[in-house]
Amino acid sequence: MGDVPVIDAWVNIFPESFAARWASKDEQQGVVQLFGPDLAKGPTVEGLIESMDEAGIQTGVLTAGLSDPERAHRVGGYAAEDFLAIAEEHPGRFLVSAAVDKASKPAANIRRLRELAQHPAFVLARVTPLVEQHDLNHRLYYPVYATAEELGIPMSINVGIPGPQVRSRCQDPVLLEDVLIDFPKLTVIGAHMGHPYEALLIQYMLKWPQLHLMTSAYLATYMDPAMVRFMDSSRGRGRLLFASDHPVIPAKKAIDAARALPLSDEGMAEFLGGAAGRLLVRD
Repeated sequence: MGDVPVIDAWVNIFPESFAARWASKDEQQGVVQLFGPDLAKGPTVEGLIESMDEAGIQTGVLTAGLSDPERAHRVGGYAAEDFLAIAEEHPGRFLVSAAVDKASKPAANIRRLRELAQHPAFVLARVTPLVEQHDLNHRLYYPVYATAEELGIPMSINVGIPGPQVRSRCQDPVLLEDVLIDFPKLTVIGAHMGHPYEALLIQYMLKWPQLHLMTSAYLATYMDPAMVRFMDSSRGRGRLLFASDHPVIPAKKAIDAARALPLSDEGMAEFLGGAAGRLLVRD
């Protein structure tokens, strides 16, 4: 690994009451059964730092909703501003992202993205199509994509079959091509690995240099061998980012599986922090 710090591109902090309410929803039961009942326990800042230290992770990217703080607090969650304050309190340990949580409010989403982008610790916007069941190339997301492209903020877009028991077609990665064509200067990071569409995603990454992929919520143990070969090839090195989605997959479990991949030293360094450092750390 050399001196490249490990960056986890997706970690979570949420109040226990919020986590318990999320885990009790009918559509989440498959996720809870798969990953365990601890998902209903809200990780604290101190607990997350302890988990990151145990795993040797220098920096984690926290994920909030994009809505105004009032809405986040009303539903019992944390706002992006809360996470930006945490990032300031713990220099070098956290960066911040925000996910579109009200796609029907494009003007508000644009305003919020511009506000948050003024903070150097805000480095990533996210679209999670499964939540509101809009296709990832839906017109409601286009103003966010356009604004992120203008601001030079990368977009994380969930792709592949989601864990919750909801329709999956909204996250079909074939839809990424519309976004990549319509926003040629936008850096797009497919999130949650994109399984079972790895072959398509490899071809897309070969075709579209602005497309990357992160392993959030997907244990590296189960990665497609073709994807592992790609990420250590001359054209694939630096295209995949390590992410755990802690506590969905505990950080230590995720990093141990990642380090066990048969990658060269250069390939491992790119995967665990080099690529994320270039894409996400702002000057």
